Amino acid sequence: MEGFTTPDKPVDIAQVFPELAGLERTTVRLHPRQDAVTVRDSSLGGPLLWPAEEAWPVCTVDHPDERPLTSPEGKRLQRRREEILEEKRNYEYTGPHPLDGEYAELETSIRELRRVEFADDPAASLPMAPIAQFYARDIPELPFPDGTDVCQVLWCPTDHEPHYGPRPLVRWRNSADVTEIRAATEPDREFSDEESLPSPCRIWPERVTEYPHADDLPSAELRARIAEWEKGTEWTYYEHLSAAPGSKVGGWISWVQYPHWPECGRGHRMDHLLTVSSTESGGWQSWMPLEEQATTTFVKQVWYQLVDGGSSGTTIGLDEEFDATEMTYWGAVAPETVRERVVPEDRSGSGRLDLMLGDVGDVYVFVCAVCPDRPVGVEFQCC
Repeated sequence: MEGFTTPDKPVDIAQVFPELAGLERTTVRLHPRQDAVTVRDSSLGGPLLWPAEEAWPVCTVDHPDERPLTSPEGKRLQRRREEILEEKRNYEYTGPHPLDGEYAELETSIRELRRVEFADDPAASLPMAPIAQFYARDIPELPFPDGTDVCQVLWCPTDHEPHYGPRPLVRWRNSADVTEIRAATEPDREFSDEESLPSPCRIWPERVTEYPHADDLPSAELRARIAEWEKGTEWTYYEHLSAAPGSKVGGWISWVQYPHWPECGRGHRMDHLLTVSSTESGGWQSWMPLEEQATTTFVKQVWYQLVDGGSSGTTIGLDEEFDATEMTYWGAVAPETVRERVVPEDRSGSGRLDLMLGDVGDVYVFVCAVCPDRPVGVEFQCC
């Protein structure tokens, strides 16, 4: 396989809205597909070029653990927490609960005490999982510090506050310095989230031009004009014309929810380093590679209103014609309301990362390219 080709955009949106000129960025779509990879390959979820003399990293930060505390103080804290939870369950919401502050303090105290009671427990120290490895020869766009040519991303495969997603770690190294290699420590599957452990995938880097997510646009006035333009076309800015979906390096972010660009400790706004996505899907006409389209089965999704109110829908074959007179289970169909669109039958596939981050979520990893130590930030969003 030589690679993947993103289709040309159906609309040159910068011609329609000249204000977008200068906001375009290049992202590197990774197009992961399950395959055998080695430590000498760029990959997602594959083995890392890790020096034998360097310990495999572990995470010791507040892993979810519901086992009860056994000390007298621990039992007291847990009883009080249950009392508050019972009050909150019976609370008719009119605003924040008056005991929310005490509950948050209890949670903190319980976590701190758990570190003491389970200090030697495997749940307190989880091996980091390999997520990505990029060689400069394959993705030179990354902000490699001087003297390095490999970027490695790992994460702790369980939820962490405040984002309730994986906690990442980034290493930059010089491949020439690594002579003896350490194999990755196997994940602790009892305490790890299996759906945060990726399958090894070869990547097929492709550079594409993209534009900001709608909420990253410079003005509400521009967003409003784009929304008005969308009413007269079959295309939408978010789904078809802005930021690429899926796993990628650099460029804009296709936010699942809303923009949140972190700052480093010195106040620098961080750059988008990597998106790791639960799915590569998006507006298929714009983003499904031509090579994938050639092997994909397409169907028609049909939506319609019912004569006596309500709505429903169905899926039919690409060559089938929708017969409103046969769709009577939920009531008579109002024929003038029938709408159809062509969609891929199945976008899950077996060639992706096999991740399910929350509810079809994405993890966004950030880096400060200004600070010499390259501090890292993270944001996790899901549906």
